[in-house]
Amino acid sequence: MASVKWPRLLGSVGAMTPFGFAAIGCAAAPPAARHSAATLAPQVARDQPREDDFSAMSWEDRHDQMTWVVLPTMARSFQKFERSRDATLTCRSCHGPDPESVAYRMPRDLPALDPDHLPTASDVGERGRTARFMIETVTPTMADLLGEPSYDAKTRQGFGCFKCHPASGATDQRSAP
Repeated sequence: MASVKWPRLLGSVGAMTPFGFAAIGCAAAPPAARHSAATLAPQVARDQPREDDFSAMSWEDRHDQMTWVVLPTMARSFQKFERSRDATLTCRSCHGPDPESVAYRMPRDLPALDPDHLPTASDVGERGRTARFMIETVTPTMADLLGEPSYDAKTRQGFGCFKCHPASGATDQRSAP
């Protein structure tokens, strides 16, 4: 496991309170508690190129990362965006009604996006508000939490819209943002 940087990724869990876990239905202690501060690598700058940390992890490590880091972080982001009193994001919100049966495969059950007509932050109304949230908060946060580089339009590589959303139309979803 020395080549995988997941303790750095899980390092952000230390700042969370037990209440934060209870609000999303988690009962066990976070795996980060099993790691001393000395094992946590320094935080990598978001725009610095790096290998995809997430795909190099074991299934158990990916599950821990999603449960203890991604889910609580994104639940708080969506709670704020939705102006909701309670966090409602669960594994099923992104991975569909039966995530275990499909090994948490993505993209799954999220709205399809047309690569040729993606929403933009300048769109009017709720479409623009949602696009701004996805562009400014969800996409860069998910890339960072998963240890993936952000989408680069020149190389057509990195974490972007189509890591989570299916593409509508004939365009290959992995080559679009």
